[in-house]
Amino acid sequence: MNKATEIAHYFITLAQKEDENDLTNLKLQKILYFAQGDYLIKTGNCLFSDNIEAWKYGPVIREVYEEFNHCGSFPITVFDIPSKVKLKKVEAITDFLDDAWNKYGKFSASHLVSQTHTNGSSWYTTYNKMGAFSVIDPQLMKENWNKHQICDC
Repeated sequence: MNKATEIAHYFITLAQKEDENDLTNLKLQKILYFAQGDYLIKTGNCLFSDNIEAWKYGPVIREVYEEFNHCGSFPITVFDIPSKVKLKKVEAITDFLDDAWNKYGKFSASHLVSQTHTNGSSWYTTYNKMGAFSVIDPQLMKENWNKHQICDC
């Protein structure tokens, strides 16, 4: 199974190809969350093995957060990927990841945050019932995924 950092690295390479890269750590976290949820619904399996935690500003994968925390609120580029990291090929799922990027990458970080905070969403339920930094259960994500309505609103 993939690690969230491997998926993050792939999204960072896609963001690098955009005319204007606005992929901050905050936005990356939300895209990973939505990709995980979509993959759970599509396949019944997790896209990556890392836990997603319910933080104040939405879902966060701690390992990804820590890897790119040094970027602050600035866009992450391929130059921010640690030099010791060898980009793993995710060929078996590139079509899925490209679709996820096309679906979510166009939105601002603040829009994605607002979508994760929807009443009844997995983040909302976990954060409000179990508290900050609690792990969002993938089964809960599958059950509540219809609460997320990503739109151009």
